[in-house]
Amino acid sequence: MALSTYHQKYANQPDAEIQNRADGKRQELSAIFGQAQLKTTGEPARIAVIGCGDKRFIKHHKEIFESFIKKPVEIITFDITIDHLVGEENVIQHDCTLPLPNGPFDITYAHVLLRFIETDKQWNLITNSVDALKSGGLAIHLLDKEDYETKEPKLSNGLFSVPLDKWKAKLDELGIEYKEVPVKYGLAFVILKK
Repeated sequence: MALSTYHQKYANQPDAEIQNRADGKRQELSAIFGQAQLKTTGEPARIAVIGCGDKRFIKHHKEIFESFIKKPVEIITFDITIDHLVGEENVIQHDCTLPLPNGPFDITYAHVLLRFIETDKQWNLITNSVDALKSGGLAIHLLDKEDYETKEPKLSNGLFSVPLDKWKAKLDELGIEYKEVPVKYGLAFVILKK
């Protein structure tokens, strides 16, 4: 099956560019783990990566998370389509606006994914990312500034805006703890499961 335009763009990138993007993720996670502490135990740490643009990131995700958590990790990658991830292990085709299977996880990680989800379904993804966690686990959502700074429902590139204040208010109502961690292109929205 032919890859989507989005995934083909990644597939056409040289390994050096994928490495550069992985290095950016490492810097973001350094800032996150500097302010948010994973409070789960057990080995290996189980990490659900929600959405993945290119299969080469899967290896990078494992290396990056192991470097910060200081123990072996098991990565399970979920995406609504998986043609672009063929050949990699622990890849599951799944609509993540529905509850995540195979939990519980120590960490759920979504890198600029919310903008691909219709605004009225984003809350489902957020709650699913938290519900799938072990107690003490972290749900990490990376957002670019353009994702949450606009008040328009759709961004100029056809993606969806993220009403971050609305999602924070809902978490506040539910008494769920979260942090906003500044990163290079926006912020990390990190939710702790008690």
